[in-house]
Order: sequence, then structure tokens, then C-alpha cells
Amino acid sequence: MNPDDTVLVALVQTPRDLEIAARERWYRIPTRHAPRFFSGAQALAFYLPAAFRERKWSIDTFATVRGHELARRRDLLPDEAQHPRADETYYKLQLGALQARVPPILSKRGRRVLFLWTNWEKFSNAREWNDLYLRTPAHEALYDALRADAWDVERETFVREGRARYRVDFLVYVPQGQIAITVGEANGQSRAGARQMNLTVTPAEIQANLARVRRMIQRAARELQQSYSTRQA
Repeated sequence: MNPDDTVLVALVQTPRDLEIAARERWYRIPTRHAPRFFSGAQALAFYLPAAFRERKWSIDTFATVRGHELARRRDLLPDEAQHPRADETYYKLQLGALQARVPPILSKRGRRVLFLWTNWEKFSNAREWNDLYLRTPAHEALYDALRADAWDVERETFVREGRARYRVDFLVYVPQGQIAITVGEANGQSRAGARQMNLTVTPAEIQANLARVRRMIQRAARELQQSYSTRQA
């Protein structure tokens, strides 16, 4: 594999699906959920959810992709011909032999994700889920700074504000709450309830004055701590 070769990380719903991939060397993706340009992947890596028990929240297996074809679910799984989605179409990815990813790529928390694009260099060097993302230089610089400052951070996750649910680029967990960070068009800070601080920083600010951005995050953490202390008093 070359460093720039494309790796598609896919959620495996059940241990049976992984067993089929290992035994029959194929994996199915519903056409209605298939990511764009999936056919460009040179390798497929498997993210394991809680159903895998002691292996949960990890990527410990991958395979090269040999090609794909279109098939109905009933043809792929003839023993489930009465399944409600039996006539739905799937992309059947032909795979090489499954290989172990040693050590596994771990996630500190469960990820509600179907697919993630990365490349072979990132996949080969990643220690945890957050290391896999391929984003702009500004995103990567901020992520490196958050790790250097030893923050407990997750990338591209969802937060709630009232009834709204939206994705943020980084979510920093602190004992008194969380700091949601978005890389956007204008710098800003706001509160979202007693336990969440929202920050927006621009790519230009990250590139030109990363030290200031780091101080903004530290200040937000102090404000959450002070607010928490006041509520407990």
C-alpha cells in the first residue's frame, strides 16, 4: 500500500457480518447509504461497536478491496429471503483476506458513524480514532495543540443545545462540562447551558496565533470550573 492510498472505515453492525467478510471475503453496503466515491477505496477497515463486547470501539481488522458489484440482499443472504429488506440493493465489495491491525486503533467512546475516509499513512500511524481524520491544515494544527495540552478531546462529534443537535469539529471534555469547538468564519464564544461552552475559531486565527486559541480554550475551562463552583456553593 502507498501512503496516499484510500482507506474506507466502515461500521460492522454484528459479529456475523465480520465472520462473513472473513469467510467469504465480501462486505455489503446498502446503496442508499453508500458514501460517494466508495469505489475508490483501496482498503476497507472495520469499526466494531458495542456488539463485539471486549473488542468494542476498536478497529482491529482490515482488508484490501478487489472490486465491487451490485446485488440484492436476498442473493447475498439467501437464508434471510423473508427479510423486510430482501429486495433492496447493496454494493458487494470483494475483499482480500482479512488482516489484523496491530495494535488496534481504539476509540475512547462509542462512535455513531457509518463511514470515515482516511489514507494508508494515517491508518498505519493512528493510535486512536481521532488520529484518522483527513482535514485542513488548520484542523490538524488545532488537534495537535489539543493533544499537546493533554485535553480529553473527540473530533467531529455531536452535541445538544436545547432541542437542537449539531456537529462540532472538536469536543473537549473537562470535569465540569465540555467545550464545543467549531472551526468557522468568525471567532466567538457563547454559553450553552451550565455545562457547555461553545467556541468558534477561524482557520486564519489558528494558523497565525495558535497560542491565543489555546488560551481561549484554557479560559473557557476556567469559566466552566468557576460556574460549577458557584453552583455548588
